[in-house]
Amino acid sequence: MKFARLLFVFILVLIGFSNCNEQKSQFKVGFLVPTLESKRYAKESGYFQEKIKEFGGTVIIKDAERDESKQYQQAIELINEGVDILVINAVNANTSAAIIRDAHKKGIKVIAYDRFIKNCELDFFITFDGEKVGELLANYVVDKVPQGNYVILNGDKGDENAILFQNGAIKVLKPFIDSKKITIVYSGFMDDWLGINAAYYTDKILEFSNVKIDVIISMYDGLSDGIVSVLETKDLSDKILVTGQDAEIGACNRIMNGKQAMTIYKPGKLLAYKCAEIVLQLVKNEKIVNLKYINNGRIDVPSVILDPMVVDKNNMELTVVADGMLSMEEIMNYKHE
Repeated sequence: MKFARLLFVFILVLIGFSNCNEQKSQFKVGFLVPTLESKRYAKESGYFQEKIKEFGGTVIIKDAERDESKQYQQAIELINEGVDILVINAVNANTSAAIIRDAHKKGIKVIAYDRFIKNCELDFFITFDGEKVGELLANYVVDKVPQGNYVILNGDKGDENAILFQNGAIKVLKPFIDSKKITIVYSGFMDDWLGINAAYYTDKILEFSNVKIDVIISMYDGLSDGIVSVLETKDLSDKILVTGQDAEIGACNRIMNGKQAMTIYKPGKLLAYKCAEIVLQLVKNEKIVNLKYINNGRIDVPSVILDPMVVDKNNMELTVVADGMLSMEEIMNYKHE
């Protein structure tokens, strides 16, 4: 009888221990994005959610609609809900430090996803190599057009990535500029990465520059969309080399139809899955290896930096299509708005 009672107590302890472990294996992650209007962020949010679910966690996704104040309020809501980890692709990398400070008050770690956040005790950063993006763009165009008049249309200056892209491109272009082989007719940042802003500047540059433009280095496919729309109205879409970044479906369609030369492909699934793996390691307090450290003005932030790649008509099927991001049928049948 005594043995049976002890066995019963032992079984209860085992059940309790099992339940405790099961509860600990469950975790909740907040995922903040600037806008789900971007096909890229919509897809990557899905990939991230898929992988976290596989790991036994849940994800709450918040769309800031490009509003930094709204993103801050969303972050506070998630912090108050008690998420274990907060992942943020910041609307404004210069003002998002407040989110990290508020999260840390509740013991919540924060990962910056693809956009660096400055001047705070950021826990982690994951991205693609921004300077390399700029270098790849510039190397591609100087190989195709080693002499001529260039325009550079970059993204929002409040995004650290835009600065990195610019630095990488100028590093490659500088010898050509110094030797007078390349003239930069205009270089500027486009607010909110919006194609409508790129369209406006493209139209004004073509109207007032009084020189033939040979290359427009666009740092984002959404900007390229606005650029090419203007070039088409002026019958110039096959006469000026236009670049891009993110391998969005519209850009891939333009590339296959000869209206955009190339794009930089940063496999979204790779980024999202890797971020999910880091979340799991942080939740389990596991050591993360093969890190780089990037100073954000306050601390050296542990970071994972992934490599981007060039995609053009020659390797579209071997990259974007082979990865399952888009099918060739989707690309070829895409209709521009």
